[in-house]
Amino acid sequence: MFWVIAIIVLVVLFKAGVFRKPGECQSCRKTLKGTEQQVFKGDTPFCLCKECSDKIHPQILSYAKSNWSYPDYTNYLAWEEATREERAQFDPDAKYGYGCELKVDTERGLFSLGSGRKGGLVFRFADLSDYELDFKPEEVKEGFFGDKVKGDEYVTVEMAAPRVYLEEVINYGVKLGLTKKGFLSTKYEYELSEGFSEVIRAFTICLYIEAARREGNYQEESMNIGEVEKALALFMFDSMDEVTQDSLKKQRNALIKAFHPDNNEQNEAYSQKINAAYDLLSGMAG
Repeated sequence: MFWVIAIIVLVVLFKAGVFRKPGECQSCRKTLKGTEQQVFKGDTPFCLCKECSDKIHPQILSYAKSNWSYPDYTNYLAWEEATREERAQFDPDAKYGYGCELKVDTERGLFSLGSGRKGGLVFRFADLSDYELDFKPEEVKEGFFGDKVKGDEYVTVEMAAPRVYLEEVINYGVKLGLTKKGFLSTKYEYELSEGFSEVIRAFTICLYIEAARREGNYQEESMNIGEVEKALALFMFDSMDEVTQDSLKKQRNALIKAFHPDNNEQNEAYSQKINAAYDLLSGMAG
């Protein structure tokens, strides 16, 4: 028993840095005792003093300590300074989640993923490198009045600036209705909850507007979020994820046929709207 306690004490002291050699803060060059060092364990480990480490937003500090090298830290400080005024204008118009909440500012191309009154660190869609917003099914229950699936709604984001990866469940224990595919099949289909679908829609629109801006296809005066939403609604797509050149052409042909000016002169204006929406979405589709 004595040896077990001794080993536990040694492990605690080791993690606290009691046996760590004195070092130097990589940023301010302050000499640090072993217990004063905030150690970062990226490809090239380094240490900071508490004051320099505290400049990192608490939401990403744990990831930073496990993954950052010193250039990631300096890049983060530069990003914080360069984008501070832009991110300070964050005013979300779409939000969803319980505990952890995803908030999206579609006008400014900003979002946050966090909990509490202030939420998490505000990020820019311009700095997003990868993402996933989806539902993880865990349990299927068949019932006399309909089948349901229970699971969690989650969000993951990977940022290029600052370099960070976040994965958060924003709603636990969600129940969705199921539709069985085929007469004897055990495969099911389900639709995402309305609130989650709405915030995914806002998130997706911001992504594609940012993609269009990068490719030089974005014109502020002629293409805005409202027009993208109207175009998607006109072509009966829930999000840009459903839009491909093939699906777009198929839907356009069906709409043009139904509202062709030859069938009704009053449909000419509507046909023009169809073509304008097609041009907009076609330029954004993959």
